Amino acid sequence: MPDFSPIIAQAYERILGRAPDPGGLASWNRAMNDGLTEAGMREAFVRSAEYAQKHPDRASARARGRRAPPSGRGKARSRARSRK
Repeated sequence: MPDFSPIIAQAYERILGRAPDPGGLASWNRAMNDGLTEAGMREAFVRSAEYAQKHPDRASARARGRRAPPSGRGKARSRARSRK
């Protein structure tokens, strides 16, 4: 059975900004061994409540079906529009 722990740990760090807890790591490793793709796991992280709490601007843009703007760019554009 393959060990996907390094891939999962990297996704936790890059997406959620933290190390995985032992139970989460084991659970995602089982899911990936059962056929979940890396892309599917990463998508689940981005759609998680934890991600939404840590990145409310990005999470709300995803909920509306749009890509989130890179940090700061969306705010500058909306300020510029409101001045017109």
